Amino acid sequence: MPHQGLRRNGEQTTPSVLNIFGDLVSIRVAGAETGNQYTVITSQTPPLGGPPLHVHISDAETFYVIEGTFLFELDGEVVHAQAGDVVQVDPGVKHLYQNVGAEPGQLLLVVCPAGLDEFFIKLDALLKESEHPPMPEIAALHAQYNMELHGPPMAAR
Repeated sequence: MPHQGLRRNGEQTTPSVLNIFGDLVSIRVAGAETGNQYTVITSQTPPLGGPPLHVHISDAETFYVIEGTFLFELDGEVVHAQAGDVVQVDPGVKHLYQNVGAEPGQLLLVVCPAGLDEFFIKLDALLKESEHPPMPEIAALHAQYNMELHGPPMAAR
């Protein structure tokens, strides 16, 4: 029997991979497992992929680049991050990222407090409902989790 704190590769919290605007997201440790103190997520991002410009009002995000090359925009400042680099995003910082490599990139995210895991599950379901889900519904879901949308992904600028 495995150790209580051990989760083997492939043993993720969610039953399947979530598709979040083209990023393939896996919840590795759910907030429910940590008393909602934090969640751990991995994301595989295709070339030129990444989220829209957004802000977390109360969540801190730490990104560890497992593989690939990314540009992060943090309150208007662009930083370059590659495998082994860490990018810290404090609450209230408008941010986005883009995979600028030719191959899919991989990120590890630690989010404090938890909640982004639940948001991703609901967003995945919303995005599957329609080929072009209405932006008001997407914005309302962001607001439900103390986030705001502020612009398109980097590739659309």
